[in-house]
Amino acid sequence: MRSHAVGHVALASTLFVALAIAACGGGGAQGPGPEVPGTAPASASGSAGAPTAPAAPAASGSAAPVSTGTALAPTGPMKPITTSAMAEDLKKLGIDPLKPPPLNKLSPDTIRKLMPTFARSLGVKCAGCHDTNDFKASTPKKKIASKMWSEYVVGMQMDDGTPLYCDSCHGGKAELLDSHDKKALSAAMDVNYVKKLKRADKKEHSCEQCHGDPFEPKILEGWAKAK
Repeated sequence: MRSHAVGHVALASTLFVALAIAACGGGGAQGPGPEVPGTAPASASGSAGAPTAPAAPAASGSAAPVSTGTALAPTGPMKPITTSAMAEDLKKLGIDPLKPPPLNKLSPDTIRKLMPTFARSLGVKCAGCHDTNDFKASTPKKKIASKMWSEYVVGMQMDDGTPLYCDSCHGGKAELLDSHDKKALSAAMDVNYVKKLKRADKKEHSCEQCHGDPFEPKILEGWAKAK
């Protein structure tokens, strides 16, 4: 596989932003939003911990909460890809964690119940992907989430045969790539996203699996604009 250090660095500013995955799945989900276990029903004032967007920042200009997916890009070593800790959650929904189906093959009710796993994987809430005034409305991040499901959750597998899921890469953080050390970033992406993964269709896996040929570093921008 040829080196794509430059492309990896450009990708670092965008890749895996909750996007995706964020609190919500593909555009096919129906209903008022994810059923997050352990939350009390919202009161009339909306203060009872329902899975809605976090409060807006104060007028003083404080930073938006990390749960919205707007956290600053991290620095330091990247989290290595690991076996998903959510295999049992998927099984309870009738989803085989080793062979998850396309989102459009899941019922709206199943997708809605699946959304809390997205939220926990990225440390975000519903507003990370959804327009909370219209959960069924298309948004750029819902498009990315749907694409990540098809390209990674369905299209890829852990090379050791263990379950791969959103938490395998994100580990509770929406932002996970550090672009400050270019060589370290390129090496980490090769080790984690190429060598530790394989294609579900058994074809050869390389950078081009996601980035195409010619190499396109900013793949999320294209996914967000897709119709």
